[in-house]
Amino acid sequence: MKLRIALFLLLLVSCCQARILIVDPGGSGDAKTLLTAIPLAGNGDTIQILPGNYTGVVVDKSLNITGYGAAIVEGSLAVTAPGCKISDITIKARGNNAAVSLNSRDNQLERCNIVGIATAVKVTGENNSIRESRIDSPQGLEIFGAKNMVVGSNISGGTAIRINGTSEGIISGCQISALQGVLIEDSRQNAVINNTFSGNGFGVVLTRSHGDEVSHNNMSSGYVSGFDVVDSGSCNLTENYITGSKVGISLRGSYSCNVSGNICEKNERAGIFGEGAYQNLLESNNVSENGNGILLQSSAENWLFSNQANRNTYGISLRGCTKSMLRENILQENSYNLRVESDQGWSGSSNHDSFMQDIDRSNLADNKPVCYLVGKDDVVVPTDCGFLGIVSSRNIRASNLTIKNSSTGVLLVNSTNCNIKNSSISWSENGFFLLDSLACTISNCQAVECKNGYVAEGSSGCQFADDLASNCSAEGFRADGAQGLGLLECKMQSCQSGIALHGSQLCRIQNSSTSKNQEDGVLLSKSHNCSLIGNAAFSNDRGISLTGSNSCFLQANNASANEIDGISLQQLFFADVQDNIANRNGQGIFVQSSSKLAVRGNVLGENSRFGLRMSSSSDCNITENSIYDNQIAGANLVDCSGNFLYHNIFAKNGFQNAADNGQNQWDGGPAAGGNFWSDHKVFGNPADVPRQIPGGGVDRYPFQDPRGWQ
Repeated sequence: MKLRIALFLLLLVSCCQARILIVDPGGSGDAKTLLTAIPLAGNGDTIQILPGNYTGVVVDKSLNITGYGAAIVEGSLAVTAPGCKISDITIKARGNNAAVSLNSRDNQLERCNIVGIATAVKVTGENNSIRESRIDSPQGLEIFGAKNMVVGSNISGGTAIRINGTSEGIISGCQISALQGVLIEDSRQNAVINNTFSGNGFGVVLTRSHGDEVSHNNMSSGYVSGFDVVDSGSCNLTENYITGSKVGISLRGSYSCNVSGNICEKNERAGIFGEGAYQNLLESNNVSENGNGILLQSSAENWLFSNQANRNTYGISLRGCTKSMLRENILQENSYNLRVESDQGWSGSSNHDSFMQDIDRSNLADNKPVCYLVGKDDVVVPTDCGFLGIVSSRNIRASNLTIKNSSTGVLLVNSTNCNIKNSSISWSENGFFLLDSLACTISNCQAVECKNGYVAEGSSGCQFADDLASNCSAEGFRADGAQGLGLLECKMQSCQSGIALHGSQLCRIQNSSTSKNQEDGVLLSKSHNCSLIGNAAFSNDRGISLTGSNSCFLQANNASANEIDGISLQQLFFADVQDNIANRNGQGIFVQSSSKLAVRGNVLGENSRFGLRMSSSSDCNITENSIYDNQIAGANLVDCSGNFLYHNIFAKNGFQNAADNGQNQWDGGPAAGGNFWSDHKVFGNPADVPRQIPGGGVDRYPFQDPRGWQ
């Protein structure tokens, strides 16, 4: 009896054991096709596929299907039953359907080679895994179910992996070479870990997602953005390596993310970039040899702690940001270590919120502390600063600073009665920048090898005294929308332009010198009621140039040895130009499209073209000028009318002393007389022997002697 029971149990166990079915196209197995094998199998059975080509099937039982050798399924393989394992098979989709569809849960896809025309693998079920497979398709994997895993696979194509509207997926240990690597949309708590990426689109994109983790990935090649986090929150991007992209890590409209321990190097625009980002933590990242190490713009309340920014163009840039907190960041060997400015650069800015930052001395710029004062009064700044920012403060004193490689060496914003002296800024974009500040003084300072030496925008009543700018690639001094500025005994040399005032008024430039600048020594553009007194402008392209600047006063300036014009006056209404020297230029004084100018007592000699050249100008008084030894002509008037020219000396000018094709008057009448002409001998002061001016004018009462009118 016992023996019979034992035999019955053994038979029962044998009936319950999983079977192995062989599929052989040659007919030696249990079935010739996969399609006919599946109905023969039961749940838990194994189907072994021998080499051959097979059509696609629907797997509606919990099977283990494994291939040997070149086992190829041509068509779609759809898994609708749970708990299946598909391994060691090549699956090639024929149409636009996915090569593999995992529509159920707890399935495994291992060591398969999957090629799709549209999508390689589509996963709608939960808790499936794709392991150690090769996937090549315009759309690699589309994952819509939760808790799915892609591990150790090699994926290439257009978009490697798309995760949409789901959670808790894992992408780990994969080699991903695709235009777009991993796209996570409207999803939560997914992880992209320990993968290697290459491509030229986007590496990992998180869109409207929350709580995702991207860590320990290696990303190279020419991505537009390595990691692009868009409108997403509470994501962790940690300990990744990104190189060779336009942007390493991008936070756009994202919040409460942790970006820490990443290495971003040699990315064209920025290692880490944020736009519209807020309340993110950027900590202990190493950013080197990027355009910007860290660039945040139009962002708020972000924390930057213990980052290292080395050998970038800009170390850390805050553009149009508010309430950033910076602690223990190390900025070293960057072209410009720290940049703080409004979101549109400097032009037209009147909003000071962009400068309200919390930056303390624990931040180092080339081993010197960053000094950033907000809302302070009556402070004496230490001399060891590597950057000085003064915002909405009063009565701040700083001296003996030596700062280099800063976007702005000394920044004053909305501050009053501050004094900076005996300081030197070099290799910076702006040496000294005053924005909307009042009654501040910069004295005995130097700006060397900067882009702009000194900039004053929207500032009033400020004074620059005994300051030097040299070898600046743009302006030595620039003012925009300023009022009542004074430049006293300053020197601007070997810059693109020496001194440039734009849209400013009531400014005074006195006893200053501009020399060897590639463009203008002094330029006033739409700057009214300004005074230029006792300045020297030598060896520039133009010495002193006024354009659209009315009611200005130029006296006792020496604008000589300039390439084009000594003094250029264009589109002016009222100006007083007296007792200036303009020798050895292309032209001494050039007047164009101007009226109501008084040009008197000037010395215009030895210029290579004209001493005085006027074009399309009217109603000017040209008196008491000495115009001599100019190579083409002393005075040349083209299309001018209503101008008065008398009591001038025209002596030994090249081809002709003067020429005039317009309607102008060359004398002041019989009492006042006309001019002295070296080529017209007369007797009497004045005489009554007219001097004809080539082109049509006439001096009716020329003088016998130079200054015979005195």
